[in-house]
Amino acid sequence: MEIKFNKQVKILDKKKKINIKEWMGGYLFIAPALILIILLVIYPLLRGIMLSFTDQNLLKSWSYNFIGINNYKTIFHDNEMRKVMQNTIEFVLTVTIFTIIFGLLLGTFLNEIKKGKNFIRALMFLPWVLPEVIVGAIWRWILNGEKGILDSLLVDRFHLFHSYIQWLDSGLALISIIGVYIWRTYPFVTIMISAGLQNIDRELYEAAQIDGATKVQSFFYITIPQLRYILTICTLIVTIWTTNAFGILNVMTGGGPLDATTTLPIYIYNTAFQNFRMGYAATISVVQFVIILIFSLVYLKFTATIDGE
Repeated sequence: MEIKFNKQVKILDKKKKINIKEWMGGYLFIAPALILIILLVIYPLLRGIMLSFTDQNLLKSWSYNFIGINNYKTIFHDNEMRKVMQNTIEFVLTVTIFTIIFGLLLGTFLNEIKKGKNFIRALMFLPWVLPEVIVGAIWRWILNGEKGILDSLLVDRFHLFHSYIQWLDSGLALISIIGVYIWRTYPFVTIMISAGLQNIDRELYEAAQIDGATKVQSFFYITIPQLRYILTICTLIVTIWTTNAFGILNVMTGGGPLDATTTLPIYIYNTAFQNFRMGYAATISVVQFVIILIFSLVYLKFTATIDGE
């Protein structure tokens, strides 16, 4: 009995050693990725949060003092921050709503096409695959108030206006930026909707047609309910993207004129790299991080619910 017991103990010891080796081997394999995540994500995040509690201003000194939550208090009394938040909310809501509407309509239209569907789909997806800097440069040239192609067509070609319109240097700047971002983002929603429509049972439409339902009624009572999960996911993703939008906006206006198109990312950039108020910029970054984190958690919760079903 003792011999058998000793053999069992030895077998268990070998299994433990094997498990420890497998455990160590697994961590060695993921170690490079963990190191990159720590260096590129976790450390900058913690560093930014720490910096938000300081008064660092590179115009004065590289050193800084710990000032607690004074920067966070300043946000509530910052008139420019109020304007920035107003611009951000207007920008995010408008882009998200119209992107979802256009994506839904175009996705439905694309699903009804019989010939050339792949070509049209590739053409629609073109704005999405272009780099943001290229998109910003193209639209800045198109909307240029002196030699832009849009003004040339409206004024010189079709004579719809008597003078050139300053699309990016007037009260129309934010509307113009919103239009560009809708143009940039709608292909993603269109492709998602188009894919979702292919999974809807055609018998639902046939049954509705037999009952006398029109195409409009079928759209509202069959198509939209069947796409509610995809529409919700697209809404959350587009909201996160637009809240964090920077590249196109910075190339086209840089937040001007007179902060008319300054959103949170632009304000953070200008505060940090033009005014060199690193502490206050870090504070605004934390605020933006919390906003995006909330939407991200809602997105993860929603997708987890879908997977659970």
